[in-house]
Amino acid sequence: MRLPPLARLCGWGAVSAALVIFVWVILTRPQAGSTGSLPPAPAGSPPASTGPVTFVGDSLTAQGNWQAAFPDRLVFNQGVSGDTSIQLMGRLPSIRQTGAGTYLVMVGINDIVWGYEPSGIASRIEWLRIALQLGSNARVIVQSTIPCARFRCGPDGVRRVAELNRELARRIPPRDYVDLTPVMADADGLKRDYTVDGVHLNGAGYARWQARLRELGLP
Repeated sequence: MRLPPLARLCGWGAVSAALVIFVWVILTRPQAGSTGSLPPAPAGSPPASTGPVTFVGDSLTAQGNWQAAFPDRLVFNQGVSGDTSIQLMGRLPSIRQTGAGTYLVMVGINDIVWGYEPSGIASRIEWLRIALQLGSNARVIVQSTIPCARFRCGPDGVRRVAELNRELARRIPPRDYVDLTPVMADADGLKRDYTVDGVHLNGAGYARWQARLRELGLP
């Protein structure tokens, strides 16, 4: 059976992925002293001496008010609703142009919904981390994928997110891996108190996520 284009893309080998990342790094490296291509700074947010912070992900990231949560840092939100890890790879040029000193990446639930294998998703997130680091000296923190609730995606969906997070914990250095599962989820996946529909977060969910980062001294 012939695989669809997206499935073939998910099966890239390590050599192909390395070549693509190398090209991205060369073409998207921010120019020294240049801010012309950066998105506008959030109003009233002071610049940080350690550089901007960029949150990277899908709708869970996009809907978070990260600048308000971390007012002492200059924060960019590079979350896009519906994004998978594959689409994040395609957005690397614009993400890198934020010139962040710290990136916080959280993605994967849309990959799970589309049926991609946890090991492949983890590989792409690992490559995303490398691509953001190369040529930038930025710290790239990978957060565990926030699971869907069992009532929304069933026990198999909860299981596959757990498998993905085990893979991420194994591949990402402990210093740069944040496990959100203990505070955001229970045996039934995403806690009901934190979600509006079994996938997306309510105010309490964002408050707990942001509090977890602050507890760890991040960003």
